[in-house]
Amino acid sequence: MIVRRESGRRPNKDEGFMSRAADVPTSYDELPYTSFPYPQTHPRHLNAIAQLFGLSPAPVHNCRVLELGCAGGGNLIPIASEYGESQCVGIDASKRQIEEANELKDALGLENVELLHQDIAEFDWDGSPFDYILCHGVYSWVPSRTQTQLLSLCRDHLAENGVAFFSYNTYPGWFLRRGVREMMGFHAAGFSETQTKIDQSRALVDFLAGAVRTDDAYGQLLHEELGILRSSEDSYVFHEHLEQHNEPLFFYEFVQRAEESGLRYLADAQFSTMIPSEFSDSTQQTLRSIAPGIIQMEQYLDFLRNRKFRQSLLCRSEVEPDRSIAPRRLERLFVSGPLSEIDPTAESDWSFEHANGQHIRVSDRGSAEVFRRLSLAWPGSIAFGELREISGDDIEMVGQSILELFAQGLVTLTSDPISCRTDVGETPQSSALVRSQIRRGDFATNQRHERVPLDEFDKAVLQELDGINDLARIVDRVSEKASNQDGSPLDRDQLQSAIHAVIERFAQVALLTK
Repeated sequence: MIVRRESGRRPNKDEGFMSRAADVPTSYDELPYTSFPYPQTHPRHLNAIAQLFGLSPAPVHNCRVLELGCAGGGNLIPIASEYGESQCVGIDASKRQIEEANELKDALGLENVELLHQDIAEFDWDGSPFDYILCHGVYSWVPSRTQTQLLSLCRDHLAENGVAFFSYNTYPGWFLRRGVREMMGFHAAGFSETQTKIDQSRALVDFLAGAVRTDDAYGQLLHEELGILRSSEDSYVFHEHLEQHNEPLFFYEFVQRAEESGLRYLADAQFSTMIPSEFSDSTQQTLRSIAPGIIQMEQYLDFLRNRKFRQSLLCRSEVEPDRSIAPRRLERLFVSGPLSEIDPTAESDWSFEHANGQHIRVSDRGSAEVFRRLSLAWPGSIAFGELREISGDDIEMVGQSILELFAQGLVTLTSDPISCRTDVGETPQSSALVRSQIRRGDFATNQRHERVPLDEFDKAVLQELDGINDLARIVDRVSEKASNQDGSPLDRDQLQSAIHAVIERFAQVALLTK
């Protein structure tokens, strides 16, 4: 319920901002973000994009990774856990979140990751440069001087062929959303308690959406924001809409700032957004005529899509990307895609369905076999070279097909294989990371570096998947902990069937290791 504000005006943008010295608490100490993995930041993804554009980035199994704003380590620690020969460093101004990250690090016994409670301005590193620098969910949410420091730090510590990831809010999409943020901030400023601020911000948008007609753009925006807020955690509402700093900018402005810091725009982390395939031929022709370069093209695409958020990859300014992407650049990459064959008995005109519901039809047997192998390998990956051998076609033919699928967001390219078990096996195993994470929360990081939400039964089963216990032993162990609501023992046959089904699901979502 929306209530009358307690007092006062909304503070100006410089009031309340922490200087971020190591001994000064931040708003993230009071209300931490849940720390998740982000597959688009994983070095094997960044490496693959860089290779497509002609760069030679460091191999991910032996690289150096820096994450600026690592929060509770939910993104960086899985990377360190997966690649024991790589060195990872994370910094964050929130002491509470760094303590949480170090607890998980110690529980896993990791020695290749260093997590520092430190302000960005205090970062003083005299070690080797980093091959991959990650800055997700930070740039738009700090003042301009810190934004400059972030880019300068990146330039100073990025390796010669390194890749940096930056995410940030963008215009024009944030023009309308910013109005909602300002209204929420105005109303919330009248309350002193953080939870009350959050609750009242939700209530205000609810009130506005209910009072405003939905037959115009403004009403539709309010209803869209209400839908987002209703499904969002309190930490998102607070840090996205109620923090003092959230400064969107146009894509071209970010690129200009990066260039002033000695960096160059490489690509978007979501490659498919660089391709205007959803627009008509006439629209694409006009775009080509008014946007002779990649920066102009992507800026006009942002105008057309009303884009709100970007994830940009940067390299050093002296590195010159080769944007004539050729199929031969796939030779050392791995391909994966959530495809399923619609009719395995078909003799011709084979059809496959993507997880998003899109159908892919092929008329030649070689391409059909490629899709079939991708389907069987999912959620793991398969080497491009192996797909080429399967198809029987030359590298140009197969490579062009894979690049077209990648440009549509239908397959994923990585520099290293995504290793996971696709069947249950006799003694199924989850990673030590997963078994440690489920003791701390309700999700786990799978082998694809994705967050998988879990219920209590899922967690009870996962805890027993140590690669030693067989199904009978897993049933015994779970039955010791589980019972019917009235306290009576569970039926063993039903329990075994349920456990087998859930382990099969774990295999489908890449939670089982080889």
